Amino acid sequence: MSLLINEVTKYLDEIKINYQYTGNNDLLIENFCTLSEPKSKCITWIKKVDNYDFTNIDNDLNMLFVTNYFENKDINDNYNIIQCDNPKETYFEILNHFFVIPGVVKIEPDSIVETKNIGEKVSIGHHCYICKDVVIGNNVIIKNNVVIECPTHIGDNTIIWSGVVIGTDGFGYYKKNDGINYKVPHFGGVKIGKNVEIGANTCIDRGTLSDTIIGDNVKIDDLSIIAHNVKIEDNVMITGLVALGGSSVLKENVYVAPCSIILNQITVNKNAFISVGAVVMKDVPENAVVFGNPARILRYNNDSNDKN
Repeated sequence: MSLLINEVTKYLDEIKINYQYTGNNDLLIENFCTLSEPKSKCITWIKKVDNYDFTNIDNDLNMLFVTNYFENKDINDNYNIIQCDNPKETYFEILNHFFVIPGVVKIEPDSIVETKNIGEKVSIGHHCYICKDVVIGNNVIIKNNVVIECPTHIGDNTIIWSGVVIGTDGFGYYKKNDGINYKVPHFGGVKIGKNVEIGANTCIDRGTLSDTIIGDNVKIDDLSIIAHNVKIEDNVMITGLVALGGSSVLKENVYVAPCSIILNQITVNKNAFISVGAVVMKDVPENAVVFGNPARILRYNNDSNDKN
């Protein structure tokens, strides 16, 4: 596509992003690129311009850079630069608005969809199974080979990636006097909030007596395990290969780094950061950064943005 700079700045004005543009007022953008592979007439972003050497870029490429505000940096006026408070956010707002092509809204005929409770503009991919007790909100995208086999409520604007399994029984057993493990019956379901994203091949167990709950704006990466009766509050980030034990609780704005394990019945409080590979065996206080096996407190972080 072809995009004039005044279309970009007009959009930033509409979504109320503060910025300052310097450069060619007739600039034409045709695509986007990474900073490591600059291309002609493309838009890219720089996290911290003070650490970047613009001599790496040929002026003739006519690129557009989105970066943080700066002063006293020797940059040739021929460069086209949008300065703003949050260059990552601004850059991807631009890409989302101008370059993302909406998918086709349809339910593939080779999927088995038993529920009738389906909202507007719902997409369901190939070879899915969705049981009759599922309620699907508006603008939900369910990719290929997804299985949902218990009472489940899916909030608006949620994306469920390929291979996700929702609603299998949790790993619950009890012993009788004979020493044999007997299965705990599971009667609960799964509640998924709005604007949730669930990564490929993730498994979410149904609750035993009450529901497994995932709040609004939660993002779960690929290959994660969410056990029965887990409660995840709003704005939590769970990266790849994370395991959450049964009845664990993650409060608002928690971040869980890759390959971490949170044991059953543990509570991780607001704004906590669980580092890579941590094994959390006791409750984590608010704003704590924990690491290691067993996990221990490294420091306290009162700036929740520091973990992004």
